[in-house]
Formats: sequence, C-alpha cells, structure tokens
Amino acid sequence: MGSVAIDDVRCKGCGRCIVECPRDLIGYSNELNERGYQYVVFKGEPEDCSGCALCAIACPDEGIEVWRRPDAQTFVTTTGLTERMTHYCPGCTHGVVHRITAEVLEELGLLGRAVGIAPVGCSVLAYEYFAFDMFEAAHGRAPAVATGAKRARPECIVFAYQGDGDLASIGGNEILHAANRGEKITVIFINNAVYGMTGGQMAPTTLPGQVTTTSPFGRDVADTGRPLRVSELLASLGTPAFIARGAAHDSKSAIKLKQYIKRAFEYQRDGTCFSFVEVLSTCPTNWGLSPNEATRWVEESMKPCYPVGVLKEPPSEGGET
Repeated sequence: MGSVAIDDVRCKGCGRCIVECPRDLIGYSNELNERGYQYVVFKGEPEDCSGCALCAIACPDEGIEVWRRPDAQTFVTTTGLTERMTHYCPGCTHGVVHRITAEVLEELGLLGRAVGIAPVGCSVLAYEYFAFDMFEAAHGRAPAVATGAKRARPECIVFAYQGDGDLASIGGNEILHAANRGEKITVIFINNAVYGMTGGQMAPTTLPGQVTTTSPFGRDVADTGRPLRVSELLASLGTPAFIARGAAHDSKSAIKLKQYIKRAFEYQRDGTCFSFVEVLSTCPTNWGLSPNEATRWVEESMKPCYPVGVLKEPPSEGGET
C-alpha cells in the first residue's frame, strides 16, 4: 500500500505520471491551477497504490511524492534543489535530470563540494534550481570555466550542464579539448536534437529529415551533414574517460540514467578521469508534439541514432589505456 501527494501548483499537466502509473490511478482534474495548467490528481484510494513511485520518477517538476508507509518515503525531494518552480515547458525532461543530478550528489555526500556551470541555453537559469554554488558561462564555454574551477579548487566536484546547441555547436572545440586533456570534471550533456531556447533551429544533433525552424523541409544531410554523435567522438580519444549515454523520457530510462550519472561523479570524486553523460531529452514545444508523443519520438527515432549505454570506461588499475 502506498500514499501519493501531488502538488497541484507545481504541476504543468504534462501527463507523464498518468502514462507511467501501472494501476491507472492518476488523471486530469477538471480545473486549472493558478498558473493556468490542467493539473493531475490521484483518483484512487490509498490502498490502491503499490508505492512503486514511477509517477514521481517521471515527473519533470518535482510535483509528486510517494510513501509506502507513513514513515518510509520511496521518493524524497532532494536538498540539492531549491523550491523554485522551473521555467521549462510542460513535458521537458530537464527537470528530471536536475533532480537525478542533485539526488546523486546528495547520496554520495558531495553536495557541500559541488560546483555547477550553467551556460547559455534552456539551462541558463539552472543556478536558480540547484542549491549549491553555480557559475554562469558564456555560450559553449562551460568546459573552460569548469576546467578553471577544478584546477583552482581540486577538492570541489565540478560539473558542466550543457545543451546540444551549446556543447556540440559553438562549444564543440571546448568539449573536445577538455576531454582530450583529461580534465577531472563531469559534463552532463542534454541532447534534444534541436536548439531549444532560441526558437527550435536545427542543431548539430538534429536527425536526418527532422523538421526545425531552419530546416522546414527536414534536415538534408547532403547539405548539412549527418548528426554529430558527441559521445562516440569523445570515446574515440585516447585519453581515459567515462563516457555514457542515457535517456530521461520515461521512468525506466531515468532509473538507468541515474546509475550513469552516479558513476560519472564517482570517477571525479576518486580523481580518476574526465566523465561525460549524454542524455536523450524531450523538447515537445519545438518538436511540435505533445509530451507523450515526444516520449515516443525519443524511443522510436532518437535511440536508433543515439544508442544508449556505456561507450567508454577508464582502464582498471594496472591495465592499459
């Protein structure tokens, strides 16, 4: 038996929890909340809930908490995040990655040492949401700022949080050389195959045939080349590193993604190597899809181009590079 608490003010009505609930216990309210969203409500009895917490794991807005017993939460809002509500569009999975990142730092006891770098892009206001020290970086320059912070204060746990337009386009040179130097930083790379904040233009990661505001007839690879697979590019470097790609579009993927992000921070904590986690993320607004349609698009279209999994790990002690 479980118990579910839904914050109807934080809810943006994306409906991800409705899809994730295996017992169909969540549905839309007939009313709008004070922000104008049709929020969700728990429509069952407490004894109906199994306490699986899949609804809370999938929620991008920290709008749901779940208990198996009154004294045992299965999902707890981490102290690594502030109480501010995010500016992200309904269904955008930036919020899922924020929560996972903060949870991992808290579980590893690293919150007091954490320093985040927020560059230009949808993540430009990340400093409003993480409850620890943050730097603001120029467009694409987060790896350079992270390098400076880590070299000046090696005891800090420094991570850059970047989108695909920021990292793969204007910041391509920065990330390539930071990885090749083996900087002991962690980079979380949000790949939603489009420029988000600036209007949905084609990005280096845009899929062949994908429609964007600057490729209205679909990306033509004969003119623009094929999508840039950053994780594969970095994994090809000879420098030891941890390189992984996960996804945040559903609860199952988010659980696996958390494992990758945790390993990335563990490698930095231990002073082992550069670590990089790419995240396949949704952008319903710029894709012109509903949140649930965007989730299916990640599964059906993005994953074949960008396979998830660990692409590279540092050699074991005594092994060869």
